[in-house]
Amino acid sequence: MNHARTIERVGVIGAGAIGTVLAALLGRVVPTVVVCRNPVRAGQLFAHGAVCRGGLEAASRPIIVRTVADLCAVGGVAAVFVTTKTTAIADIAADLAPMCSGANGPVIVSCQNGIDPGRQLAERLPGGRVARMVLNLGATCDAGSGETKVTLNAPPHAIGSPDARLGDPCERLAAILSGAGLETCAAPDIEARVWAKSLMNAAVNPVAALCNMTVGEVMASPARPIVDRLLHEGFEVACAEGIDLGTGYLERAAATLSRAADHTPSMVEDVRSGRESEIGQLNRPIMDRGAARGVPTPTHEVVDSLIEALDWAVSGRGTGGFAVRSRPR
Repeated sequence: MNHARTIERVGVIGAGAIGTVLAALLGRVVPTVVVCRNPVRAGQLFAHGAVCRGGLEAASRPIIVRTVADLCAVGGVAAVFVTTKTTAIADIAADLAPMCSGANGPVIVSCQNGIDPGRQLAERLPGGRVARMVLNLGATCDAGSGETKVTLNAPPHAIGSPDARLGDPCERLAAILSGAGLETCAAPDIEARVWAKSLMNAAVNPVAALCNMTVGEVMASPARPIVDRLLHEGFEVACAEGIDLGTGYLERAAATLSRAADHTPSMVEDVRSGRESEIGQLNRPIMDRGAARGVPTPTHEVVDSLIEALDWAVSGRGTGGFAVRSRPR
């Protein structure tokens, strides 16, 4: 079966690095609509299309719209890939809710970092037709040209949902993505895959942000033991939660991070640009689950406090509106 023919149109919310990669690839095999609120970025996409180079080479010309509501105006979509920062979940869910109220609403695919974003979207959206996608990708977007450089592509990528109703849609989307050049499998065990990637992100991203380094620089630096401790703590929490990460996870995780040597995590770019970080979706859920299960996570608490201080410097200093998060005891 040609699965692409069963999906008439897809949407991508977010035109950062990952959103651009998806748009560049998907736009070659299925009509694709990108929601981009930044007028400068929208202008780049309109002028040059969505382009990615490096580990993946693709270019296409998606339809560009300004709001989620515009997805309906162009004829609707069968699936929506959400690639925005996790800090935007509440706003994105509010925008998507009107589209998701009917029985035939689109499948929403969370491509975001962390353990909880997919679950949070499902809780906020009527119908709960939310899948998760684990992208083993590293990419950065050049602000000047708008092109995205793929620094890591470690297939297979995975899409799935704990909701059995979404098994067939996930199969179709996996086939479309694979046909577009992004080798993807439909994964019933998506929760374990989400944890496996999230623990790696929580281990290396904040350390890279604090040191202003690429992944490779961190792994070769005196900060490497901190990454190892963060991975170990996260692994212990996953075990306490009953998440099966498979034999040799810690060794496999370290090897994966080493292959991502050229990648600059998005949290580094957040700190450089003075944007709020995603520490609340990466490390804090691990800390909270550890506290609930009696598993200590002292290294996570330290890096969380340090990144939180950077966030405070950006958004809270002098406003009187910043509340320091209480720590589990």
